[in-house]
Amino acid sequence: SCPIVNLLVKAPLLKILKEVFNIHGNTTLKAPIGYLIIFIFLPSITEETIKILPSFFLKLYNVDSKTLLRIAYILGFGFGISEIWYIAHGITKNPSMAGYPFFLFGGFATERFFGVIIHAGLTVVALTGLKKDIKSFSFLNLVFAILLHTAVNISAFTYQLKIRIINEKMDEFLLMFWPAIFVIIFVNIILNKIRTLEGYF
Repeated sequence: SCPIVNLLVKAPLLKILKEVFNIHGNTTLKAPIGYLIIFIFLPSITEETIKILPSFFLKLYNVDSKTLLRIAYILGFGFGISEIWYIAHGITKNPSMAGYPFFLFGGFATERFFGVIIHAGLTVVALTGLKKDIKSFSFLNLVFAILLHTAVNISAFTYQLKIRIINEKMDEFLLMFWPAIFVIIFVNIILNKIRTLEGYF
């Protein structure tokens, strides 16, 4: 689903967005504020929506809480895995990266590991809510997931837009540290929901 949302949804929407706001080249802070707001929310809205789409074909109103939780994190986990493939495929197409030994991609592996957990957690929030109890899907839960996803992406956006928070080296550290905070948050959310279910495993 990651290649689908990137190639068939986000890329065309971003192209239209740039045409509407008359943006040429890479996005910078000089772009109109309206464009920047949509640009920041576009990934989270499209990704969180497409991740839960398969669930609507599974008649979730007929499943128990245990099954609903499993469906939620499996959908998120699957999206995270497909995102690894999508990004890795892009790297293989870049000739400048071909000569690097595998051990130099440790940062990529760590960031993607975080990404898989975060995507699983976000989908759990979108389909079952933020609290310990597991509720059926509601639009409000999807909004919570979109806002959390945008918060996760903030460090990447500040780096991409070259917004200096401290200095370049510290900002690179924050780029890795910030997602780790959300990994802890989402692992805690999932575990708390599992604890409310008797005989989950």
